[in-house]
Amino acid sequence: MWNIKKHMQKKTQFSSAYVFSNKGFSFVELIITVAIFALVFGGLFAAFQSMIILISNSKAKAGALALMSSKMEYIRSLPYNDIGTIGGVPSGPIAQTSTTTINNIKYNERVLIQYVDDPADGIGAADSNAILADYKQVKVEYTWNVRGKLKKAALVSNIVPVGIESTAGGGTIRVNVFDADANPVDAAEVRFVNNTTTTTIDTLRYTDSSGIAYLSAAPAAANYEITVTKSGYSTDKTYTATTSNPNPVTPPAAVLESQISTMNFQIDELSNLLIRTIGPATYDTFTDTFTDSSLIATTSSTTIGAGAMVLTGTGGIYATSGTVQATSTSPATIDSWYSFSFDASTTASTSVKVSLLYNNGGVMMLVPDADLPGNSVGFVNSPINITYLNPATYNELALKATLDTLDTTESPELHQWGLKYITNQPTIANVDLSMQGAKVIGTDASSKPIYKFKETGTTNASGQWSHNNIEWDTYTVEVASTGYSVYEVCPSSPYMLNPAASTTMDITIDTPATHLLRVIVTDTTNNPIADATVRLQNIGVDELSSTSLCGQTYFSDGSLYDDDDYLLTVSAPGYTTQSLASTTVSSSSTVTVILN
Repeated sequence: MWNIKKHMQKKTQFSSAYVFSNKGFSFVELIITVAIFALVFGGLFAAFQSMIILISNSKAKAGALALMSSKMEYIRSLPYNDIGTIGGVPSGPIAQTSTTTINNIKYNERVLIQYVDDPADGIGAADSNAILADYKQVKVEYTWNVRGKLKKAALVSNIVPVGIESTAGGGTIRVNVFDADANPVDAAEVRFVNNTTTTTIDTLRYTDSSGIAYLSAAPAAANYEITVTKSGYSTDKTYTATTSNPNPVTPPAAVLESQISTMNFQIDELSNLLIRTIGPATYDTFTDTFTDSSLIATTSSTTIGAGAMVLTGTGGIYATSGTVQATSTSPATIDSWYSFSFDASTTASTSVKVSLLYNNGGVMMLVPDADLPGNSVGFVNSPINITYLNPATYNELALKATLDTLDTTESPELHQWGLKYITNQPTIANVDLSMQGAKVIGTDASSKPIYKFKETGTTNASGQWSHNNIEWDTYTVEVASTGYSVYEVCPSSPYMLNPAASTTMDITIDTPATHLLRVIVTDTTNNPIADATVRLQNIGVDELSSTSLCGQTYFSDGSLYDDDDYLLTVSAPGYTTQSLASTTVSSSSTVTVILN
């Protein structure tokens, strides 16, 4: 009896355990099951979605192909002389642009019909019979959107006349498009408009890889207005005579029967010019003349000798290489960094190269070349412009020099070095300015030039006047507001703005001076010469000044007086000293000195 009872207890325990294990999925099993379902059905959904997109694209493209084929067949069914576009050359009944909707898809249609100069008888000026309208080329293009993506399809066909080519009643306009350096510009848009012909002409052509576009078989007539541009580029065009521009430099073109008229235009990438009006800066400096080692952080094979840093040596024999690093400069107040400079003596066998370090997480490292080009190699001439170094990133700087010699009996000498920074540079708002380019589009009734660009404006609350997307030109900027004297324009005005450039011009102004002489010092290629010594002399006057990074300085009031007999002497290392007698000083005088 006991055995039977014990056996029944075991059976009951087993059955209970079995029932418990089959109550349902465990939590882990549930997660795995959901993951499997997600993978399977997610893949099926993605495949289904891709299939829908593929079907939509195919359906839309099929519609475009049907429209293109239908349109091309219609055009080819027309008589040769009727194949043309409204406002185009050749002229005809076909709209240049239109829209069509099929299956809820909107198609944008563009038809381009143009004459083609067949190479079989020569191209352009080399054409054996001077007829550039050998046959017509038709391009039908459709664009549409599928799920926000632009799609495009095009069909091109050549249509040859039944008879021989002819120029009867028409001629050709050849347009050459160049950039600022006289290189050809391809894919430039050339628009031809003529409102004086029997049928108004308004058509586009695009330049080839040689920067050339033709309007062949254009009706013989005057007054073809031409506009040339390209996305991101400036615009050049012809100008019709008006009361405001009675004598345009480039009037509209004329087409003569069986002749080629050639027009030249220049366009290039657009630029930006930001003009700032600011007050005089307050500077501070770190300077070491090596009278002792108090401003030196580390040295290697270098030492101070006779007021200069030199290579270590014994008995007149010097180390071949050594370094010195200054203590770091971390200004408590800084508006911007300005420059670093040094004075060294070297021979043909020795060199001194100076680099700039910054605090990177507690380690002094070289400022990257991306922010200071040439820094990794080191600089042999100074001053070095560091105005574009962001003080937020470069809040602590230090100078480092490498001294080398190829002749161990000689050592280079580093006499002094320094860092200069601006502690305060106030902006001045609401200053009236004028800006004028040098390009001329015509002359007025008095034969005075009419400039392509001429504007006036006022600096905003931040002391700024912005000019975005303007073309390359030489711009003259002047202060129109009264109550100010101009002490520096950096870069100097007139300023040549290059294509695809972004430049900031700072105009330093202050309260009017009774006597003021601004001096601009450049080399023969118009590059500013910084740290040039400028001396102004006259009876009772003998003043010295040094040029800024922009190669400019000024003399103001003090002992100055109105006279036209000052002696101005300008010198800089490596340049021939220039002396200018009969220099004038008035309430506002400017002189430019070019050093060879």
